[in-house]
Amino acid sequence: MNLIRFLRIAMISGLPMAASVGLTAGIADGEPRFPDSAAMTSGPLQVRTLPGHSEFIFSMYGAPGDLEKLRQLVSVMKEQKLGNGFDPLAGLNPDSRPIFDYAATVGWPAVYYSGAEMQIQGGRSVFGKEHAIAISAMDRAGIFSAVQIGEWGYYFHNLAPREGWWRDVYGKDFENFKHLMKPAGLAGYVQRPRSKKECYDIVRDYFVSRNRDLLGRTISVTGHSHYEAYVGEWGTRCVGLEVGENIAFTQSKLAFARGASRQWRKPWSVQVSPWFHGACTTSGPLRQEGGGALGLDAGHSLSFYERMWLHGWFAGAAMVTPENSVAIFFEQPEAPWTLTEHGRKASAVFQFTQGHERGVPYTPVAIVLDHYAGYNGYMDKPWGILELTEGDRQLRDLFDFQLYPGADHIHGAPDPKNPEAAYLRPTPHGEIFDVLVASGGDDLLLHYPVILLAGDMTFDDVFLTELEKALRHGSKLLLSPAHRAALGKEYDRLAGQGTVEVLEAWKNPETGRSTAISDDRLRSLREEYLPVQVSGDPIEYAINRTSRGWVVELINNQGVTKRPGQPAEVDPSAVARVSLKARIPTRSFLTWRSSKASGEPGNLKVEIGPGTVEYVELDTP
Repeated sequence: MNLIRFLRIAMISGLPMAASVGLTAGIADGEPRFPDSAAMTSGPLQVRTLPGHSEFIFSMYGAPGDLEKLRQLVSVMKEQKLGNGFDPLAGLNPDSRPIFDYAATVGWPAVYYSGAEMQIQGGRSVFGKEHAIAISAMDRAGIFSAVQIGEWGYYFHNLAPREGWWRDVYGKDFENFKHLMKPAGLAGYVQRPRSKKECYDIVRDYFVSRNRDLLGRTISVTGHSHYEAYVGEWGTRCVGLEVGENIAFTQSKLAFARGASRQWRKPWSVQVSPWFHGACTTSGPLRQEGGGALGLDAGHSLSFYERMWLHGWFAGAAMVTPENSVAIFFEQPEAPWTLTEHGRKASAVFQFTQGHERGVPYTPVAIVLDHYAGYNGYMDKPWGILELTEGDRQLRDLFDFQLYPGADHIHGAPDPKNPEAAYLRPTPHGEIFDVLVASGGDDLLLHYPVILLAGDMTFDDVFLTELEKALRHGSKLLLSPAHRAALGKEYDRLAGQGTVEVLEAWKNPETGRSTAISDDRLRSLREEYLPVQVSGDPIEYAINRTSRGWVVELINNQGVTKRPGQPAEVDPSAVARVSLKARIPTRSFLTWRSSKASGEPGNLKVEIGPGTVEYVELDTP
């Protein structure tokens, strides 16, 4: 038996060496070995549900403020199987206490909103004892609840200096609060920062201040930024993100959120927005109203919503929130609460998640950024303001051109024929990456078979110690020639602890720029570390470990054309034909949905319809 592989199995499983031998029983020496279910369902890699709740939460957006209507909605949600939470439940104010007292008897988690001022530091959105008393019944019942601070990254950089937005928020009181605005041209900073560390300190102070003002119980929701990597460290209760809307980089944002969840031991969530370039999904026929398009056929496609709800669940989110759902799932948000097509689809999705074990996302590659990297795809500048270095550009190119190609519709024009196509993309190497920052201990890195350093990197003593631990436990460290040079004499010490690979320099012919890692090396990682080889037509795929074996998620993002104010068009010929070849002993495959499948144990061919999702379970010995 290969000693390094043996040590890795022992490390990942967290079991004594003697127990680890059993993990490989019946597998010939030299064949690939992968973690068992115990290795994935405990420790930092486990899926974290909301505290006090063991189940996945599919929440309703927009609870009625009238108590009797709320009782009706809860009854309908239970009867129609429409979900098990509220995001949001109500604004957090003492007058809403009867709502919160009733919600405590239902037992579902809830998110509160704090109004238009939720992002403003130093404003009126500050909660105190009377607000805590108002939700005390929820706390006594042990029910998770949090106050949203939404799109705060976008606010910090884009809205903090925008007078028109401030006038909309404060109205006649604008003159009393305009001193809180930030200077124009400085991306939310009072003066131009000189370093990433200085940016980190300023943004951290902002978030920590808002978190304190909101009773220390925020759920952070970022859309046009990648600051998920930091909010867990800074004290949020839940690492949330918004997708859909006009937001790019969906899949890299999920990789950041899942990595942050694992790094800081916090749950993460996904809010799927129906806004889409001036159109918004609501109930009723397609119509022009208020300067934009409304109706079931406005906004994003139902296919996109289904793909995003399911993928958020499978990717490990504790909660998925279909935004504006109370105005979309019902023909009218009142009795008789008649479901729309979207409501029926949501019910089917929620029942599907309740009836299947999603397992734990298997992400063998940890992409590690410098602690102060401040990656921000939307602004295309670290921390929204600093100029890109070569290392920063390599990081952007890794996500935008290699791992999730075609996902950036912000800095490149979206497909005019199908602008929704950029929101979920085929993944050439699968959804097998978590994004972490080089911070803290807790032995997280040793749970990843591969550690890829990307971008500029500072090697302090704490980070070097964590890398050494991981190397001794069998992880493989991949770094660039620039990282080797930055390590200096520490490189030889690291290399003496385990497998350290200095990657060959490679210039991407698509961009003409140097990269953090070559496409060929990414392909070899995929082939070496995945238990199932996925080939065929372009597909988005992910692999989870369950208590019984493995499950592969296959998402065909092709074949659905959606423009903001027009109905979706489906091309029935856009079928994805994919082959799955197991690299582990497999008795049979089981498809969870209705796709056409054929083959034999160890080898399966699957056809996935346009804009649909299939799950394939491997029955392993």
